[in-house]
Amino acid sequence: HREEGYRAMRQLLQAPQVPDAVFCFTDELALGAVRAIRQAGLRVPEDIAVAGFDDIEDGRYATPSLTTISPDKSHIATSALQLLADRIYGRLAHAPARHVTAPYTLITPESTGAALAHRRASGLGRRGRVRWVRPG
Repeated sequence: HREEGYRAMRQLLQAPQVPDAVFCFTDELALGAVRAIRQAGLRVPEDIAVAGFDDIEDGRYATPSLTTISPDKSHIATSALQLLADRIYGRLAHAPARHVTAPYTLITPESTGAALAHRRASGLGRRGRVRWVRPG
């Protein structure tokens, strides 16, 4: 997935207007995006802020450490196992699919924090160009 994030970010960097920020579907994609940004001679987060989703350990040790959304994996696992058990034992054999919402935490260490503050301090304000990077 890092390679996909890298390639997607390289494409975004070739656009006429480079985004202020990217939110990647996974942290793996975000780490690839960070590499592409750096290779283009830009800085994270000063030039482009980067965030991901799923709170993988590598993101905590990346430079800069990755802003991420951390889903409550325990809640997800417990809910999935309960739904599976209900299906197996016939309690929900013919029930329609259920939508389960899991709690999450936004973790903002380094890869997004300074970007907007830097722009405000330099008089640039917010340009408002944010792009999504997702697989496929």
